[in-house]
Amino acid sequence: MRIGFLSVFNFGTNIGGVENHIYFMAHALQAQGHELIVLQPIESDTKEVTTQTVSGIEIRYIGIPRYRLFHFLSKFNGVRVIGFATAFLNKARFLLHSRRISKAVLRARPDIVHQHDFVSNIRTTKILAKRVPCMLTNHTGEYLYLRLSYPGRRLLRWMLKHFRYVIGPSIELTPKALHPHCATVHNGVDLSMFSPASNIAELRQARGLAADDFVVLCPRRWAPTKGVLYLMKAIRRGQFDRRYKFLFAGSDYDGYPRYKEEVRWAQRQVADSSQVILLGNVPVDEMVAYYQLADLTVIPSLMEAVSLAAIESMACGTPVLSTNVGGLPELIADGVNGIMVPPRNPAALARAIQRLSTDRILYERIVRGSLDTASRYSWTAIARRTEGIYKEVLKNSNRG
Repeated sequence: MRIGFLSVFNFGTNIGGVENHIYFMAHALQAQGHELIVLQPIESDTKEVTTQTVSGIEIRYIGIPRYRLFHFLSKFNGVRVIGFATAFLNKARFLLHSRRISKAVLRARPDIVHQHDFVSNIRTTKILAKRVPCMLTNHTGEYLYLRLSYPGRRLLRWMLKHFRYVIGPSIELTPKALHPHCATVHNGVDLSMFSPASNIAELRQARGLAADDFVVLCPRRWAPTKGVLYLMKAIRRGQFDRRYKFLFAGSDYDGYPRYKEEVRWAQRQVADSSQVILLGNVPVDEMVAYYQLADLTVIPSLMEAVSLAAIESMACGTPVLSTNVGGLPELIADGVNGIMVPPRNPAALARAIQRLSTDRILYERIVRGSLDTASRYSWTAIARRTEGIYKEVLKNSNRG
């Protein structure tokens, strides 16, 4: 089967659940004998399609023009209501080139097109659906915002109508009331890559961390729905002593510049600046070491599916402290395989971090629960279920 993944998200190079979902799903499906090609529209100085092989997967970059207006509007991304509108428009700019993108996709001759963004390529797949079966994995938050109102739900029905199948990575993102063919298929983890390490002291030393530091990792891009600001505020108010170190992976994400300024302002209020370490956007293959050397991973999101980062951390034997939003309660049982706190609550985050750093009985129980949970989330199993959906879609398409 020749499978085309269509997405504007980068392939395995940034901190982000969608990017890494595409990366690991592509490899898992390839391992099952399928031919994978990732089709990624990007802003470019040329309209040509360029091809590159990344980690054994063929990527076709479909160039679209750069627009100064969209870059100007992106400065307001994350600023309350207007910030949602500008972020939406930034994603919608790809709609202006749907016909050219769809032609480039058809030249790749996929048997099935699997879209992994939402607004950006919705018109492209409407065009493609006349020629090739299309399906969607519904990763992103626009769906949740639109679902809140009656006009939004009407719009969603129209947006989803052309897909043969819709997958939600959490129950919340599975549109059962809006589409007749859908299922919840959670994120997974590559258990051959993400596993506990025995050389933690060596990993820490190589990154300037002491053996007795309590290392807290936040693998979240700096976007409003990821809640990074609340963790930074928790650090400021928690009065953590010098042995606590807070590592932020994803801090170079520039999609929400105003929000990034807010987080940096909160960072400057932390009494001991050496406690906060910004790692930038860490490639997926380097993230393994950070999960392994960390004592705790924090997912402070305001909106989240079944977090890929949470599963990866659990597979490395590193407990997860998360907010109780979206699909996270589908993965984490409070006090059993993780700790959960309310969103937008710096005080609760600070207390939970202190608790996990001092209560060793609780900590070890959660480590055991984390490893047990992660063992049930292999990408191989996730890919096999997705493969079954592909076969069902193609069979029904042939009947039609």
